[in-house]
Amino acid sequence: MKLFLKPLLAVCLAICSGSAMAADYSQELNARWRGLLEFPQGVHLVLGINIENGKLTLDSPNQSMFGRVPSEFALSGNKVTFTDQELNASFSGELNAGVLKGKFTQGKSVKITLQPLTAADRERLTFEGRYSGELLIDGATALPLQLNIAVLPTGYIGTLDSPAQHSYNIPLTDVDINAARVSFASPLIHASYSGEFKDGAYRGTFTQGMERPLSFKKTPLAEEAQVPSPKPQAGKHGGALAVITRANVETTYYADHDASTQYEIGSNTKTMVAYVLAQMLTEGRLNSDSQVADFWPDVPAQLRLVDLASHHSGLPRLPANLALTPETFADPYADYGQAELHAALQDLNPQRDGYQYSNFAYGILGEALARSASVGFAELLQHRVFAPLQMQDAYVALTARGDQGNLVQGYNVADKPVSAWHFDALAGAGAVVATLPDMVKYLQAMLQLARDDSALLATMLNPASELGPCCTHPLGWMLGEDAQGRAYAWHGGMTAGFTSIIGFYLDGSRAMVLLNNQSIPLGAEALAPMLTTP
Repeated sequence: MKLFLKPLLAVCLAICSGSAMAADYSQELNARWRGLLEFPQGVHLVLGINIENGKLTLDSPNQSMFGRVPSEFALSGNKVTFTDQELNASFSGELNAGVLKGKFTQGKSVKITLQPLTAADRERLTFEGRYSGELLIDGATALPLQLNIAVLPTGYIGTLDSPAQHSYNIPLTDVDINAARVSFASPLIHASYSGEFKDGAYRGTFTQGMERPLSFKKTPLAEEAQVPSPKPQAGKHGGALAVITRANVETTYYADHDASTQYEIGSNTKTMVAYVLAQMLTEGRLNSDSQVADFWPDVPAQLRLVDLASHHSGLPRLPANLALTPETFADPYADYGQAELHAALQDLNPQRDGYQYSNFAYGILGEALARSASVGFAELLQHRVFAPLQMQDAYVALTARGDQGNLVQGYNVADKPVSAWHFDALAGAGAVVATLPDMVKYLQAMLQLARDDSALLATMLNPASELGPCCTHPLGWMLGEDAQGRAYAWHGGMTAGFTSIIGFYLDGSRAMVLLNNQSIPLGAEALAPMLTTP
């Protein structure tokens, strides 16, 4: 589970080959074009399109991606198009009155207007890029931060990353930078910064309730390009893998881990919440029009539970009143209770514009289902999931109960040990802890539903909303196809110190689960043990 938005353009700094078509096109297109992609909740990212001598490359400065060659592009007359299959992104635009207007699509479509950088703008590119720093929390703890600066003809756009909190693209306002000083604000996290350049870095004060010293030093682009994206390393600190078929379960444990080792499964919790929702729908306890207001009558917005489950509610990734401060970064959800959730529900303003991943939505959904059953969320999963499937060591990591059983130490991407996460009112977003045998039983249950052509599974998987060519999203799961066109469902999970991925074929033939006690990004490619048939 990640705080804030995942990068909308995956960082890929290698120069990739692409298919190009540059017919007779307007020479006015030869320029460095910059425009602003505006997303809900104030998230802004700069898109750069560079055209020179019939060649086209892409920049995403806020994400330190420069000079990427898309899979395909075409320049014809005043028109520009490109497609990047790996990023599942495309653009189509036309030059008109000196600006390039078009539509950028990646899951959802966003209108964008790009302007050419002037000579003066290009001089300001010296300030563009990534600046790294560490915010000193106390004498022994430092929080790594990354400031990302992008140049637009109208000024600068900045974002802030807090990798240890899995918080990316935190929007900044009032960004000002020159050779002598830098300053910015972030209304979202109620913070500001001001620093002066001295001895090779901007040195100043970060204010978020308290004032703390913070220095930012620019990372040279050459160094950024040399830093590879983290790769899955199940086994570095331990982990567990199971590949499940009709007749067999093949398990592998890494380091000293065994069947009793427990892992945080993060957002894979959401599939269990969706499983309970599907149960209640098939039982008739709920229906497709059941509303959040059925359980909180004073909620003003109209929100269907099924829209929460498919990430089409229009709610932001996180509630606005979730305190994200240096003091809470080690356990960000622990103190978000029923009072905070109820307050957030009074001030909902859903921005319904297609798919938008939301931990907030699943927190609400989990609590709504618990209210429907007149129990707490932990008891709901115990009665509906853990006990029936004999997941004997699985539990919900509630703040009030603390750590239980044999939860292994987790590590962040920098190999540093981190604290376990705990939850209260947002537990539906990612609070489950389980062993490999627990998760094997869960996936075996999904396979059995598939083999039985179960109405329960059909309820979970239909309807499914299109997220572009890559995949669809029904209740709780992502859907994909292998190279042979066989359909499967999958999901991933991440906390501060754990990563996991689960998947199963919809014909009931095969499934897998990978549990890792290090927080490393995993995508669908990590399903290879399931997709590769011996």
